[in-house]
Amino acid sequence: MRGLAVGGPRRVARAPRNARAARAPRGSLAPSALGSKAAVSSVASLGVVDSPARVEAPTREVTTSKYKLKTRKAAAKRFKVTGNGKVLRRKQGKQHLNTKKNAKRKRFLSAPAVVEKSDIPNIKGSMPLHKIKG
Repeated sequence: MRGLAVGGPRRVARAPRNARAARAPRGSLAPSALGSKAAVSSVASLGVVDSPARVEAPTREVTTSKYKLKTRKAAAKRFKVTGNGKVLRRKQGKQHLNTKKNAKRKRFLSAPAVVEKSDIPNIKGSMPLHKIKG
C-alpha cells in the first residue's frame, strides 16, 4: 500500500496542549476576542440591555416529541386501514403454483382478510400515524 507508513496512517504534528494559545471558554463573550460592535450586538442579543419600553410577553412552549413519527413503508404497502379502524391484509397462497388451484379457491384467496387482534400492536408500531382501532 502506497502512502502509508509502517506504523499506520500518517498523522499531522500538533503542538502540546499546554503550549496552545489560551482561548476564552465556549459561549463566553470576551470583548477583546470580538470586535467592539460585535460584542455589543452579541450582548444585546442575550437580552442584557436595559430597555424598560420593551417588555416581552411570556410565550407558551409547545412540548413535542424529540423524534418525528414515521411510517414504515413496507407495512404501509402490505396493510390497509379501513374507515372503521380495521386492518386488512392479503391472503397467502396466490403468488405461484396457481394452475393446480381451481377458480373458486383463487377467487377466495383474492379477497382481503382482517388482521388478527394479536398482530395489531405490531402494526400500530409500524404505522403510528394511521388511525388503527383495537
